[in-house]
Amino acid sequence: MLFPTFKFSLLLFFLCKLCNLSFSQADTSKINVVKEIKIIGNKTTKENIILREIPFKIGDTILVTDIKQVLERTESNLLNTLLFNFVTVEPVYFNKTLISIYITVEERWYWWPIPIFNVEEANFNTWWINKDLDKINYGLFMSKENFRGRKETIAFKFQAGYTEQVGIRYSIPYINKNKTNGLSMRLSYSRNHEANYNITNNTIDFYRSDKEYVRKEIQANVGYEIRPKLYNKHIFQAEFTNVQVADSVILLNKDYLSEVENNMQFITLYYTFKRDKRNFKSYPTTGYYFDFNLVKEGIGVLDEKLNSLYSSFQIRKYWQLSNRFYFSGSIKSKISIKSNPYYFYTSIGFTNDFIRGYELYAINGEHNIITKTQLRYALVKEKIFKINSIPADKFNKIPLAIYLGTYFDSGYVDSQINSKNNSLMNTALYGGGVSIDFVSYYDAVFRLEYSINKLNETGLYLHFIAPI
Repeated sequence: MLFPTFKFSLLLFFLCKLCNLSFSQADTSKINVVKEIKIIGNKTTKENIILREIPFKIGDTILVTDIKQVLERTESNLLNTLLFNFVTVEPVYFNKTLISIYITVEERWYWWPIPIFNVEEANFNTWWINKDLDKINYGLFMSKENFRGRKETIAFKFQAGYTEQVGIRYSIPYINKNKTNGLSMRLSYSRNHEANYNITNNTIDFYRSDKEYVRKEIQANVGYEIRPKLYNKHIFQAEFTNVQVADSVILLNKDYLSEVENNMQFITLYYTFKRDKRNFKSYPTTGYYFDFNLVKEGIGVLDEKLNSLYSSFQIRKYWQLSNRFYFSGSIKSKISIKSNPYYFYTSIGFTNDFIRGYELYAINGEHNIITKTQLRYALVKEKIFKINSIPADKFNKIPLAIYLGTYFDSGYVDSQINSKNNSLMNTALYGGGVSIDFVSYYDAVFRLEYSINKLNETGLYLHFIAPI
């Protein structure tokens, strides 16, 4: 058996010579070995916080064909920490094989004493119809981001106006040596002279009393995060809530809280899994995002009469079709395994869960599904404008990108409660239109959209986050 093996080895040797190949060249000529990682510009941020986001380490090998993609991914990872305005990642070659990676970062401004001035509605467009000044919030939000240079956040909120609120929040992303586990804590107290108690004709009903606070709420939340890899995260939260409403609210809707009572305290348990490979969180154009949530409200330890459970998930995908054309799509769904009192319902039309063209409507239900698609053209790819009259380096360079787009959304809300006087429940919904998006730094997005829905209603709407 030795002789045939020898002949095979000899034949393989001559074939390699004939093709002018060598095993050592095949292994080394197509790889880069990372000899050094050099970080520049991090005056506040600790170096190990930056290294945590890099998809390679010293001694790793990177294929020559992959080097561009790996460096772009490194840049995206660092920008997605929301710690930097600009990031540049460049290779420096010692020879054909050994490289050094130079990472230059420009840090953000981390201390924010921000005046609060906003409106409290399902979205800005519903407020604009009546321009009700009673629904304006004002106050002061104080936040120290990247606290101690370790990506920690500590924030205080003092708010008056429509919702009077005080709160404190603290988060630390890493509490162990391997930087895989983190903690968060939040405490808040709020009260209102007005509360929404039902939905009629697809719009929210409100009860208001200037003589008393019709809704008071205390919340305390603690969270534990596990991030074993760069792009996956598991989040576990426990939250205590004490809510009290005026008797008039219960008279208007006996199902507002559980068991026709005007107060309730309960514990909610949350589990969330996230996988995030978007290139930029604030306005992604490539990559994908997925999350899954399981929420249990009421666990029986506070003499709770609440017993509800629901799950939700969403998937978003982004493609670059050409140099300037981009396409994105998403699907989001919620399934209530056990039904909730009205207090817990936030379905289509609340916050950012809406079908474009239906911004002025609220559509509640136990189950829902929303799909969104968008085609965008980069009218202006990101440009940097330098304003020399602003002396602060963290503010005098302003990036700007402008996108023209067209979109189509659809959805469905399934409900066996509160559907008698709400024609948009239990029926297919769809809408579309055209848009222009402005994207700048500090996660600023401004969208202007002209939409038409299945009712042939048209409207011009403003939004302040990415469309998908």
